[in-house]
Amino acid sequence: MSRQVIINADDFGLSPGVNQGIIQAYQAGGITSTSMMVNMPGFDHALSLARSLPDLGIGLHFNLTYGRPVSDPAIVPSLVNPDGAFHQGQCGLIRDFTDITKELDAQWNVLAQASLSPTHLDSHQLLHQNDPIIFQIMAEKAVRENIPLRRSQVRHASPMPAPRMTDTILLDTYGDHEGLQRLLQHLSKLPDGITEIVCHPGYVDGALREISNWLDIREHELAVFVNQDVPRTIQALGIMPINYKAVMDTTEEPCELPPIQMTSLLKPVEKRRPRHMRQRLLKRQRLAKVHRLSKKRRTLRRSSSTRKRV
Repeated sequence: MSRQVIINADDFGLSPGVNQGIIQAYQAGGITSTSMMVNMPGFDHALSLARSLPDLGIGLHFNLTYGRPVSDPAIVPSLVNPDGAFHQGQCGLIRDFTDITKELDAQWNVLAQASLSPTHLDSHQLLHQNDPIIFQIMAEKAVRENIPLRRSQVRHASPMPAPRMTDTILLDTYGDHEGLQRLLQHLSKLPDGITEIVCHPGYVDGALREISNWLDIREHELAVFVNQDVPRTIQALGIMPINYKAVMDTTEEPCELPPIQMTSLLKPVEKRRPRHMRQRLLKRQRLAKVHRLSKKRRTLRRSSSTRKRV
């Protein structure tokens, strides 16, 4: 079985600096895919870049934590603060199922109206991994739209049919001085099948500073993913770089999460005998039982007679 890799840069559309870094990593051969945030200040810039790069796979990076919703805040009250912006913290936060669905559809429609067909669905800050309700809503959307969903490292209940997914997902960061070596090591140990590697390259700009606390790490990751050792290693190891379009094209049936391995406690079922054989067997079993009981009675009578004589 071949080894294939999707290297996906999250947060396309977050800011012009992030966009520029992602495109630079793509042109250097370090990434193969990205996912777009449609409610952020860099969206229009990202859209113009995307139209000039038709081979770049672009998914929807569903966002419920940065900025404001695409929907009218009044119709998604559980998602927003009184000022209409998304809730920042996750602790104790309860989002309404209907509100999540409305906002997911609204963010999807932004890309549809821009004539951009998402290659897959994933989420900002691992929303669909951390929240089983969001996972369910996104999984159902992925099935309806016939696109893959990013694999969750946490097993959640999935709709039937389940959405397509990669075989493996690798979540790591590459912003320290060992980032490049760690990435190359991941590539050397890549399992068979399709693996997604997630990253966050980008340049820090004023817009990013106002939104995110993830700053210098993005430029450090950018240095890793523009390094030519990455595409050279992929080629040397015989790994095929792909984007999520290949997951759609190569999988005829929706992929399901691998079942939990359990040892069966059931005994093998014997083949059912014909009726006349069953009746004969029952008769033999009854006769054998009668014989055993008769033998037991005779033994008891002998024992009783012996005691009397003694």
